[in-house]
Amino acid sequence: MTDVNHLADRVAVAETVARFAWSQDLKDWDDLRAILADTVTMDVSEHLGAPPQELSADDFVAACRTALEGFQSTHHSTSNVIVELAGDHATCRSFMVAYHHVPTDEVDWLVVRAFWHVDLRRVDNEWRLRRIRVVRKAPFEGNPELYAIAKGSAYKEGEK
Repeated sequence: MTDVNHLADRVAVAETVARFAWSQDLKDWDDLRAILADTVTMDVSEHLGAPPQELSADDFVAACRTALEGFQSTHHSTSNVIVELAGDHATCRSFMVAYHHVPTDEVDWLVVRAFWHVDLRRVDNEWRLRRIRVVRKAPFEGNPELYAIAKGSAYKEGEK
């Protein structure tokens, strides 16, 4: 692989991870689906305590939609991005700070500081997300009940 191709792949992988954040914040579920492999492993065991799940791409989108649709706003910001390439496989590690907001009578915001470990595969010359692992080492800031509050008003299949 030439240096130019190597650099182009590194940029494309980082852009795919940025699109993952953007698509969630914009609630652009079609864009999210476009960057996924056919199956995706969601691992939030070190963030929310749930066991890892291997999901079809459509089920992954539905899970993201259910988790995020009830928030009035979210903002996922990644930094300190490290991309490693091995042929048609890539990993991307980054810091992630996510702000979540839903109007409540109590504290109506939540900030999560974590690491994203993303595995990707090149499919038809495009990088596709196939595993996301969220590792949270810092405590929540704000209202940790906001996930449950937002989920209570979240999108349900067949609505909207």
